This record gives sequence, C-alpha cells and structure tokens, in this order.
Amino acid sequence: MDFRLLPLLTCPYHPTATLVVAQIDRMIDGTIITGRLRCSSCAAEYPIADGILDVVGERHPTSAAQMVNDLPPAAWAYERTWRPLSLSLLTGEPFPLTRELRLITGLAGAERGGLMIDVGCSNGLYARALEQARRQSNASGFVVGVDLSMAMLGEAQRRVRRDGLSITLMRASAQALPFADSTVDVLVMGGTLNEIGDIPAALAEWRRLLRPGGRGVMMSLVQATTLPGRMLQQFLATGGLQFPTLAELNRYFAAAGLRLRAQWQYGVVVFSVLQ
Repeated sequence: MDFRLLPLLTCPYHPTATLVVAQIDRMIDGTIITGRLRCSSCAAEYPIADGILDVVGERHPTSAAQMVNDLPPAAWAYERTWRPLSLSLLTGEPFPLTRELRLITGLAGAERGGLMIDVGCSNGLYARALEQARRQSNASGFVVGVDLSMAMLGEAQRRVRRDGLSITLMRASAQALPFADSTVDVLVMGGTLNEIGDIPAALAEWRRLLRPGGRGVMMSLVQATTLPGRMLQQFLATGGLQFPTLAELNRYFAAAGLRLRAQWQYGVVVFSVLQ
C-alpha cells in the first residue's frame, strides 16, 4: 500500500474518520508491505499483508458467484481463460481486450492522472491499464484496485509486480469503500455491477467519492433480448447475478445522483460514462 494514500483513507464504517498507522512492520520505497491501520474513531484495526490492505476481515459469501470468486483456481484462470474472450462472446462481434482497454482508459481520461480506482478489480485488468496510461502521459496520481476476493487480489498483485507497476490493492466492499468524500478523480468498473449485490448502495458510494468534475466509467451487462439469452441469464441469476434492463440500469444511476454523460451498447454489454 502506497504510504502517500494515507491522508485519503477513511474507516469503511465511519466514512468521516481517517485511518492512521497503528504499526508498520515492513516498508519498501514508500510502500507498506506489512502492518496495520487503525480507525481514528472506533479504533478498529485493519491489516496490511503482502502490500494489500484488508478493511473487510472475516465474512461469508452471500452468493454462489462470490463463492466462486473466492476460489484460488478461479482467480488464477479468470484472466487466462474467460476474460480475453468475454466481450467478443457477449457482444457477438470482435471485441479484444486491446479495444476494451483503449475505450476504458480513453473515456476515463487516465492520461490526466489523479486518484483512479478500479472497483471490483478482479485480476487488476483495468487498474493496470489505467496505471500504464498515467505513466505514458507522465501524470501524477495513484491507481487503486479494490476487490472483495483475496484470491483475486493475490493474483492481481502478482501481475502488478510482474509488470513493474505502482498500484495499491485493497480488499473492501464496493458498498463501503475506505476513501474520504469527493477525493476520487476516476472510478471504473468492469462487469462487477452484475454480481455486486446491493447495486444502489454501490452506486451511492460512487456519488460520494467522485470529485466535482470527476468521472465514472462502467462496463456492465443488461438483460438479453433473445430467448436463449434470457434463459441463460435466468439460470445465472440463481447464482446471485443480476441483469437489469437498460432502462433499469439508468434509473439506478439517476437514483444515486449520477449523471449519465454518454452510453454505448453492444449486444448485452453497455459502457456508461457518469459524473
């Protein structure tokens, strides 16, 4: 965890209370490898292990989808198998990762830097793309990857180190992100909204965190229009996945106070730019 992020961190249960250092066991070049942070209000302590801050602690998965994400084999296989093919299969047209990542980083304005958070980062695909774009433009700032699965974060950490990138990884809920109000320049999310559980609470966090002029970029899936697609989605819904219609998705955005600036749909895949 980058030590310079400390002034921006807050307790997930007390969003106005800052996190302070309780103990640092190991730090390398300004990155806390192992240690503990403490809430300045409730005195709850949150460990940092292998550079990953955990503000969740013990929890029980609330859906089959979350259970799968917690499995190390699923985390290992995610970006090696499903993810490179996913958008081509879901859109019905060639949609390689290079096209997706150019779209996300371009819409996010990653070249401007600032605090950029990949919410539900899985293996850190979007986070790595944001950091690479930030570096190429020599912009200042931080990239943070947040996920609920420690298995996914462990795989993300291996990829971050392999690529020599400076990305802070955190285990946190999308409904309780450990950052102060109006501190984030860019929020991105890739498909996580469909398995996140409480969608209104997660989007309320986006509204709370975005600075004036900040930008949210989301890739999510909507309800299929074909009978086979609807049947498949109904089956996946038994595992905790949600597939709102496009109208329902946009009502979620509006109810959270997020302004929809632009939107593109490719089959069941929707890209939305929010402020």
